[in-house]
Amino acid sequence: MKVAEGVPLSRIIARQLIESPEIVVRGASRSIAAEKFRRLKTLLENDPDGAAQVIVVTSSTPQEGKSLVALNLALAFASDRNTETLIVDADLRRPTQEKWVSPPPSLGLSDLLSGRADLEHTVMRFKDTTLEMLPAGHPPEDPVELLASDACRTIVAALRKRYRRVIIDTPPIVPFTDADVVARYADGVLLVVRSGRTPKLVFAQAASTVTSTRILGVVLNDVTANLADRGHHYGRYYHTYYNRDGEGKKP
Repeated sequence: MKVAEGVPLSRIIARQLIESPEIVVRGASRSIAAEKFRRLKTLLENDPDGAAQVIVVTSSTPQEGKSLVALNLALAFASDRNTETLIVDADLRRPTQEKWVSPPPSLGLSDLLSGRADLEHTVMRFKDTTLEMLPAGHPPEDPVELLASDACRTIVAALRKRYRRVIIDTPPIVPFTDADVVARYADGVLLVVRSGRTPKLVFAQAASTVTSTRILGVVLNDVTANLADRGHHYGRYYHTYYNRDGEGKKP
């Protein structure tokens, strides 16, 4: 739906990101956790193999914190007002990004891929940050079919022309193929690992599953601390770059 002036309704609704102690780049910008995300942003920008414009964020299994890592990283990029940044919720199975948005969106990526909406009706702007968001949209019957479509490839190509950084949140890569499918259109993948939770063999399986692009690094996410201490403990992130022969090296 468009208003009389021809401006998409999605651009007029004054949406905002809700306040949450987990969104540390906004709510605790001076914390160690927020600084770790800014450090991760800098590492990605200075990747010796070339800065990735489109980044897929995934994990081995559920509940490792990938969606919050994706959102905080996107906010870190967006803090530079010269860096047009979009976060895409491509986890069409269990979307998360929209839960931090008020009022909640009605359209998203699935509607865009199926031809029920266009970019102007699905991409959301916020009144208190330069970050933009493409939410997941209505749950489709077959997420992989949509993500593997020519429409998805075309849309990511269009996003490259509009944004300097595109962060794509995807389902866990071990139980689902969605992340590796989307990675075909990306410049690299960030793997999120929850400290003390992810078995080494499962992580190794996740890393070997990424076949369509390079692994940009691994984010070790310690989410065991209480929220009251999150400012000190939530930011236990490490970024490891990989050589093309697969051997890890710390910057």
